[in-house]
Amino acid sequence: MPLTIETTTPDDNLRAEIRALAVAVERADGSPPLSDQTLSQLGSHAVSHVIARAGDALAGYAQLDGDGLEIAAQPDAIGPLLDAVAERDVLLIWSHGGRSRLVAVFQARGFTAIRELHQLRRPLDSEIPIPPVADGVLVRTFVPGRDDAAWLALNAAAFAAHAEQGQWTQADLDARMAESWFDADGFLLAERGDTLLGFHWTKVHPDGSGEVYVLGVAPDAQGLGLGAALLARGLSHLQSRGCPEVLLYVDGDNAAAMRLYERDGFTRFGRDVQWRTVSSL
Repeated sequence: MPLTIETTTPDDNLRAEIRALAVAVERADGSPPLSDQTLSQLGSHAVSHVIARAGDALAGYAQLDGDGLEIAAQPDAIGPLLDAVAERDVLLIWSHGGRSRLVAVFQARGFTAIRELHQLRRPLDSEIPIPPVADGVLVRTFVPGRDDAAWLALNAAAFAAHAEQGQWTQADLDARMAESWFDADGFLLAERGDTLLGFHWTKVHPDGSGEVYVLGVAPDAQGLGLGAALLARGLSHLQSRGCPEVLLYVDGDNAAAMRLYERDGFTRFGRDVQWRTVSSL
């Protein structure tokens, strides 16, 4: 059946279709095809949404955000979706996981792999030692509405060199807090007086696995051991929620973070790759 391509802003029904398609692709490929950022923007007018249908069935979805693109699609819809956005100055596209159906298409079209994001995992089947924090430092949970601005400032400082994470806005934070998985009890903050020094935001997936969603420390708080202290407390929280294992993502060129996590028993499990289109070389 021939595909029809349409640009539209998804309504509630289409958003449900996109999420169902993403789940089907994940079951087949082993990794979610769409990031949390993309899922949080399914109803946004600030990004472009392109869908492919085979009759009444949704065969593919692509979201274009600036120069970034993500795709969840049946195999025969991948090429048409790429063609549909080819004139929109697409530069960077992610494939998620080692079995992503996108990889063969990207390679066939001559795209270049430019960045790796490693997924690490470890079991939560043993007691987690909790290291002490520095004098005067308190670890508490995030309070929505009260801590938003201070956390956004800390996040920007901790990830100043990170293209995606360091540019979060209140809208990005609000979108995550609106997700069904958000749990303020799993969003840990380290502070001294009225100053936030670090944080560990955890997530529990529908299958019960936990995630180190974001872990960050202020540049001027480096050397206090907060990374390890917050990591351990977050893992302990996930363990208390019954998570059998925990996963996280770390850039391939972030050697310091890789050492921290591997010291805590994490091992490499999967890999996401960011590709650059031929036209942008």
